[in-house]
Amino acid sequence: MKHLLRSTLAALVVLGISGCASTSITQLWRDPNYGSRPAARVFIIAAMPGSANPAQFERALAQALTAKGFQASTNLGVFPPGRVDKLAVKKYVADNGIDLLIMERLTTEAAAPVVVTSTVAQSSGWYGSYGGVASTSTVVSQGTDVTARIEVFDVRAEPDTLVWSGQSNAVDLTTAAQSLSDVLTEELMKARILVK
Repeated sequence: MKHLLRSTLAALVVLGISGCASTSITQLWRDPNYGSRPAARVFIIAAMPGSANPAQFERALAQALTAKGFQASTNLGVFPPGRVDKLAVKKYVADNGIDLLIMERLTTEAAAPVVVTSTVAQSSGWYGSYGGVASTSTVVSQGTDVTARIEVFDVRAEPDTLVWSGQSNAVDLTTAAQSLSDVLTEELMKARILVK
């Protein structure tokens, strides 16, 4: 019975954590003077503070863009990890005919704790004692949330022109890369920033 109780609690914690709000992009801004133009090649840079590795965010967005028919390359796929070298990025962008540059600035913070309390009543069967026994257990789990500030630049213009920006809501870090990439790709296509 204790094994069943532990399994139930573990499942509830996973459901509680995965039941967090889905990703959305808020505070949208689009340059009203920007005329939509086809953009075949996109370069992605994700930056996170500290020693966190943003590679999963770059890869997820590159996959989402590729699935929609765009060519996407990532900073960490071209350059070694570490501080972004702006001159090297500018040279890469020019040498490879990049149309748009997407910059994701990611911030992490401790998520609100998820508390799951479970009470299980046990009895000795219909022939046993009256009243039975109750067991209560509480599990507290805390994850990490991530938010993203996204800026999209048309690097064909000189100087590079900011054409779109947005801010994501806080999402659990374990699912953020994929959900943010899917929502961002849809928003950029809807805003006619990503045009084939």
